[in-house]
Amino acid sequence: MIKVLIFIFIFFVSQTSKIYAKATFLSILNTETGEGTTGLHFSPDGTKLYTGASRTNGTTGPGSSSQDRVYQYSLTTSFDISSQSGTPTFTRVQGNAACGDADFKQPAGVLVSPDGSKIYIADTTSSANGADVCQVPLTTPYDVESADYGNKVLFRLDDGETDVGTGSNESSGIDFNNDGSKLFVESEEDNKIYTFDLSTNYDISSAKYNNIFFDYSNDTSDIADFEFSNDGSILFIADRDNNLILQYSLSRDFDLSSNIKKIGTFNDFVSKYAELASTNTNARIRSLTFNNDGSKVYFSVMIFTRSSKSRVLEYSLDCPYGVAVCADPLDKELVGTIQAYTEMSKRIMKNNINPIMHRIEWLRRNRSNNDLTNQNLKLNFEDEKLALLSKFVPVGLNFNKDEKVKGDWFYWSEGKVSVGEIEEKFNALNKKTDNNNITIGADKRSAKDEFFGYAFQVGRDSADVGSSSSILDTKNYSLIFYGTKPHDNEQFTDIAFGASSLKTEHLRKKNSVNLTGERSGKQVFGSIKLNKIYLKNDININPRAKIDLGFTQLSSFNESGSFDALNYKKHSIPKGMGSLGVLLDKKTKFDNGSTLKPMILLEYIGDFSPSTNTSVSYLSDPNTDYFINIGKESTHNLKTGIGFDLSTISGWSVILNYERENANGSGHTDSLYFTTGWVPNANTKFALSLDKKNSMMVGLNLKTQFPQINKKIKEKN
Repeated sequence: MIKVLIFIFIFFVSQTSKIYAKATFLSILNTETGEGTTGLHFSPDGTKLYTGASRTNGTTGPGSSSQDRVYQYSLTTSFDISSQSGTPTFTRVQGNAACGDADFKQPAGVLVSPDGSKIYIADTTSSANGADVCQVPLTTPYDVESADYGNKVLFRLDDGETDVGTGSNESSGIDFNNDGSKLFVESEEDNKIYTFDLSTNYDISSAKYNNIFFDYSNDTSDIADFEFSNDGSILFIADRDNNLILQYSLSRDFDLSSNIKKIGTFNDFVSKYAELASTNTNARIRSLTFNNDGSKVYFSVMIFTRSSKSRVLEYSLDCPYGVAVCADPLDKELVGTIQAYTEMSKRIMKNNINPIMHRIEWLRRNRSNNDLTNQNLKLNFEDEKLALLSKFVPVGLNFNKDEKVKGDWFYWSEGKVSVGEIEEKFNALNKKTDNNNITIGADKRSAKDEFFGYAFQVGRDSADVGSSSSILDTKNYSLIFYGTKPHDNEQFTDIAFGASSLKTEHLRKKNSVNLTGERSGKQVFGSIKLNKIYLKNDININPRAKIDLGFTQLSSFNESGSFDALNYKKHSIPKGMGSLGVLLDKKTKFDNGSTLKPMILLEYIGDFSPSTNTSVSYLSDPNTDYFINIGKESTHNLKTGIGFDLSTISGWSVILNYERENANGSGHTDSLYFTTGWVPNANTKFALSLDKKNSMMVGLNLKTQFPQINKKIKEKN
């Protein structure tokens, strides 16, 4: 048996991989309307493209700043600029009747609120009098021609609660976080991106500067635009000076005070523009944006002259927001999810072993009894088909005191409900767990105080990662074999081993989209426990030492739901735990014949499981793997428990155990085990009969040594 346990305890070694990204050109849109295309933004459904349009050469006609506008293009296919149809509509932003006065011109960043009720325009003009951002209501959602400039809101970087303290008044980009509670505004003069808190989401009139900014001057001195990924973990800057897209990672989402690291650059659009626009003279990047899931990126490129030759270029990406480098998917949510799989395998292993050890302990406490079953029904079927079926159904036994006990089977069951919490770590979110299971078993006495048996368990384990960032709902079906063998001087060896089939319903949320999948798994496990019983002052003192070993193999599977969907590779999870503890119980007999056996458990559990390694890849980029090493949840654990075993003279038995396991610095689990049953005594006789003729007759006859509970139950259906 020990050789089997050692054989199933396996360790897999990690690998490494480098991350690359690839952007593939798809199409180009001619936006040459007499102005240069500056800002880019899509409606949420991708059927409308908004562009800023600025013209700085000349003083009249198509070259004048009176042509500063926001254009709206219609797309027949969402986020596909090649499907643009019809003549674009526009709203003019320059002048007193629009966003202020003659000083508000050269619109750059352009945004529309998610509900389409507002449009936001950044102004690149360096003027002491003009506003830097203009917010305009749209009376018809997503329609720029319905702009209501009479209710506009102007925003300045050098005024009131939005004053950043530098006298800055020139902006070429704006963005919001994903719920509109933060506004980000770029200042060309300062080479910084500033953060503002909004007390009313998406309303810049409620903005207040929070003294948080990002200084990009080490990388460029002239940016044309910037944009965050949907989850705020990546920042992109359009470097007009060097004609590059700069890609940065943020250690905290949408937090410019966090650790920000440049991770790559991209400039393919320069050569592609030169090829398609038939010119390469002074072409400059002016804006960038993404579709709704980061699977496409768009750049506006132009020549800063009267004949601007403005174009928008569309690229597909191998992975979400992977312009220069694929964004590492191993954020705290995903790491927490993968950890939850390893922790689930450990819980299911323990949940299979614990009821068996409870049963063996109960057998030892009651080994002097002849009848050790909790379910004792004699089935007598007159119907031939049912009688044939009954041959395969385990039946209870009817004992008299002088009957031979050796070789008889006894039946039992146990239910369990458990809840727990695993605390958040630096690289993974916290997790809340709950699980329940029922175990049904049968065992027989092969010699004095020696038993062996088998059990079947059906269980459910649920793990909630973070604020429902991921939910793993696992069902397990397990078969367990077990036995206990006595030695000299009240010493016992208990053994259990078995296998489980696992099925997990997987749900992970990314960028407000549910990613779902189904994962299967297999588990083998074993446990060996050494016991010694001491009797002192009518108290049974049971010191014990136990080793639990297990190995779980989770299958590979794919998520579905969005471009963020991942492929999870096979995951091999070895587990090993050793424990030292003591169980105390004392038998108390009452005058009415009932007995009560209270119990106290104290146990130290050391987890010596090795770390495990697994990997994931984007479905859109299956050749790039992202590896993760998962360590043990906690090395040192302490389990305490209290419970009782109550038996009445009439045969009723109730067993209740409460256990709490504390993982040092990592959380805790509370478990409640409950068993109730009726154990007939030696003088109890009963039979269950089914008589199927024209109707079904069911009869249960009970005869005991207690006249007050003798009864006959008959039901006709």
